[in-house]
This record gives sequence, structure tokens and C-alpha cells, in this order.
Amino acid sequence: MSSLEEDLSRAVAELQALERIVSELQNRAAALRALLSEYDGAISLLEELRNRKAGLNILIPIGGGNFLRAEIKDVEEVHVSLGAGVMIKKSLQDGYELIKKRRERISKSIKAHEETIVNYAQRMEELRRLVQALSARLAELRKARKEEK
Repeated sequence: MSSLEEDLSRAVAELQALERIVSELQNRAAALRALLSEYDGAISLLEELRNRKAGLNILIPIGGGNFLRAEIKDVEEVHVSLGAGVMIKKSLQDGYELIKKRRERISKSIKAHEETIVNYAQRMEELRRLVQALSARLAELRKARKEEK
């Protein structure tokens, strides 16, 4: 294999690897955006509860687009997930602040993913141009060799 063919092979391999990485990053960013939306809903509800204090009628999702009507009577505390099924009780204000901080971390993570995707996309474009140039050069060399014979 010539040096030109090896360079082409390496560029194609790197391009394919970057395409897989970008796809995975896009999937992660989409999952984070969905989580961000959930946090926005939680924050919105907690803000409404802070203003009302009690007696708020809500619909609780039970899955499959189905809901139960419920009334929130006590808004003094919120149960906040720590993950792995573990919950802690927090005052409404402390729970609100904790959820807001988590939302900000998720938002920063989304931005970091998007910046990384942009950087990889730029590198992928460079590689595509390189692959085209190497392919064209290789085709020229092969044509010239054929003509010599």
C-alpha cells in the first residue's frame, strides 16, 4: 500500500470514528434536553406552589398520556431524588434551589456537548476535503500508471 493510500485509509477511518462519536453526542444532548424539559416543568410547578401555598388542583401523569386529577394540600416540603431510588425531604425553597442548580448543570452540559459537536463537525469537514483530495490524487496516479503501460 502506498503512502497516499495509507493516508487516505487513516483519514477515512478517523472520519468514520468521528461520525460515530458525533452521533452518540447528539443522542446524549437530546436526552439531556428531554431531562431539561422535565426540570423546567418541576421548577414551574414549584414556583406555582410557592405562590399558592395550598389547594392547587393538578393532573398527575400516570403513563401513556393518561392522568389523574389531584389536589396538593401540603406544600411545605418537597421530596427530591438523589438517584437510584433514594429521596430526601427538603423545604420547598431548598428543594427549589437544588432543582434549579441541577437544571443549570444540565444546561451547561448540553452547551458543552453542542460545542464538542461543532468542533468535531469542523474536523469532519476538513477530513472530507482531505479524503476528496487524496482520492482525486490517487485516481490521477492510477490513470497515469495505466497510460504508461
